[in-house]
Amino acid sequence: MKVLPILVATTSLVVSSINFNVYAQEFVEFLPSAGESANWTESKAKLQAFGEEFDTSETLFAFLKAKANGGVQLTWEDMKKPEYDWSGIFTRTKGGLSFDPELPANEISATLTDEGAAARQAKIDLMNTIHGEYDPISDCRAPGFPRWITEPFLHEFIVTPDTTWLVNEMVNDTRRVYTDGRDHTAEEDAYPTWNGDTIGFWDDDTLVTHTKYLMEGQYQRGTQPNYSDQVQVVERWRKVDGVTLQSDVWVFDPVNLAEPWYTRQSWTELANDDHLLRIRYWDCRENPNNVVIETEDGNSDFLAFDFMKSE
Repeated sequence: MKVLPILVATTSLVVSSINFNVYAQEFVEFLPSAGESANWTESKAKLQAFGEEFDTSETLFAFLKAKANGGVQLTWEDMKKPEYDWSGIFTRTKGGLSFDPELPANEISATLTDEGAAARQAKIDLMNTIHGEYDPISDCRAPGFPRWITEPFLHEFIVTPDTTWLVNEMVNDTRRVYTDGRDHTAEEDAYPTWNGDTIGFWDDDTLVTHTKYLMEGQYQRGTQPNYSDQVQVVERWRKVDGVTLQSDVWVFDPVNLAEPWYTRQSWTELANDDHLLRIRYWDCRENPNNVVIETEDGNSDFLAFDFMKSE
């Protein structure tokens, strides 16, 4: 691998030298969340507080890149090393319908703005009224990011020197992380998409990413909050053992979040000695039984819920 230049550039911020006096922040490394010596409650609080020291996701990303001396550019020779071998079929370790996997789906650890709290309460009130909800993915729309994190289906992770692919089987949902030194798409050429635009760099065995230009959505169905089209995300990925990928995630959203929302996410490789598990093409529009309509009371229902042929 080769060390990239120290120059750190983002769309709205340039750090020309590593001058940490510019920042009052104290760097918080990738802290373990398991093991006898790990006090995860304390570590999680440190990581949350670390994110809160930054006004924007761009400044957090620039800080991490400067701390890594610009990062390193991987080569194909590096692909032989176990820390970059993310092959296999994975699924989310835990979390269910909760963005914070350590909490039940009806609780959150985010500090919401008044607008964000009102939007979440509106979801709760609607569910209490109609005893159900309408989930946009029911009619084949993409989950979007950061909701991508919470989907429990099969995942595949492909590391190459210039791009890392984060693949979710659900609706063929693939994120591309460009690690070849490019910046984000220029503002004048950009437009929001479900998974946005993601760039990153390698800090030794850790992949650090920044995502912007996203569409608004919800972290998950139920009582989980919403995010706006101003949401941006910084992630710090690492393979922590032979079967586990973990990611520190800081979400910034000035509309819905009063503070950045930190969570530790995890994916576990599934046993697949018989090679029966694989990422399959998933398009719900190809199945007539997956035609979904919104009912008069606001719930979702199938147009013809019949998976068996009539006798």
